[in-house]
Amino acid sequence: MRAGLSVELRRILAVIAIGLILGISFQAALEGVLIGLLAYLFLSVRSVRRIFRWVDSGMRSAPPDTDGVWGEISDALNRQKRRHRRTKKKMSNTITRTMRMTEVLDQGLLVLDANNSLDWWNRAATKMLGLRPEDRGNAIVNLIRDPDFLNFISSSFVDPLELSSTTHEGRTLEFSGSYFGKGEVVLIVTDITRITSVERLRREFVANVSHELRTPLTVIKGYVETIKDASELPSGLATAFDSISEQAAKMQNLAEDLLVLSELESEPQPKNLEPLQLYTLLIAVVGDAELLSEGRHHFEIDCDNEIMLYVDEKEMRSMVGNIVINAVQHNPEGAHIQIQVRDEEEDWEIVVIDDGIGMELSEIPRITERFYRVDSSRHSISGGTGLGLAIVKHTLNRYGGSLIIHSIPGEGAKFRCRLPKQHLHQGH
Repeated sequence: MRAGLSVELRRILAVIAIGLILGISFQAALEGVLIGLLAYLFLSVRSVRRIFRWVDSGMRSAPPDTDGVWGEISDALNRQKRRHRRTKKKMSNTITRTMRMTEVLDQGLLVLDANNSLDWWNRAATKMLGLRPEDRGNAIVNLIRDPDFLNFISSSFVDPLELSSTTHEGRTLEFSGSYFGKGEVVLIVTDITRITSVERLRREFVANVSHELRTPLTVIKGYVETIKDASELPSGLATAFDSISEQAAKMQNLAEDLLVLSELESEPQPKNLEPLQLYTLLIAVVGDAELLSEGRHHFEIDCDNEIMLYVDEKEMRSMVGNIVINAVQHNPEGAHIQIQVRDEEEDWEIVVIDDGIGMELSEIPRITERFYRVDSSRHSISGGTGLGLAIVKHTLNRYGGSLIIHSIPGEGAKFRCRLPKQHLHQGH
């Protein structure tokens, strides 16, 4: 039993004993006990009132001088007050330190309440977005008036958003966000102007180099063919010219693929959208593949004749063609290559399946990288540029789609091109 409670119980027993003795002496035992208990109650109420006054004053002064159970209670409150002050000071120091850290960040930080109104932001956000103290409490969409930002702030923040700055001409900002607490949002704003500039210069460099290579390569190839056709050449020289012609053709294909990839990267959205009968496109793709295969592979198309997509025909043909040509180049004679089109409720799936040599699981994540080459043990009929599947991935990204690859060594591969239907209707 706690000391204060023991003291209080002894007091009560003493009061009862004294009241009983005095009451017996006056022949009023019960009245004596009651008077003693009332006196004890009066003193207890007085102690409680003193404790309440101390608590109501914020417990700033020393606790009231009481003993017994009430003294123990006031001491406990005093200890709790000291612990609370230490915790409060520690939290205050932590908040101050965190605020100082956020103020020196190059990235802008904004905190929005559950109504997407501005609650707090750091110094970098002030500079990037031109915010003012009076903007606190205003809806963020009233300060950043852009349809893409409105869609972004209403989404689940899966992908970041790039926007041109409205306060600093020529700058590009990237927004990313996350939910926390009770529907609150933290936004991170990053100035990616330098990154986008470097990326633009890279694309322009690749496009310019590829464009400049086309003319000399065409001239070299033309002269080689002219010399070969004009006269009888010694066998050694003929072999050399054949090698020159072959390498020039490879360089020409590489330049063409680099140009295509550069165009896909520079234009995030397709422009030349027209209704396209998918079955007709697949027939044309298989026709090109059969010319390359020269009868060494078997082709099959499983597609409804009525399927119409609103797409850029050149891009779609390049996308499917690259996968099919890749299957021809990397699979041995007798391989079966099938193209299926599936209706998956919200998506169209164009699936290219082969029963060839397949690939290792470790190769799949990297196979869409530029110039990535799989194991050299995979023999091919003719070498590609190493850009085909990169072109496929970028084309799908333009339509909001994705490429899913499954493969088992020795059993073949499956390439699933998922195209959301909402991105394929007219007027998108």
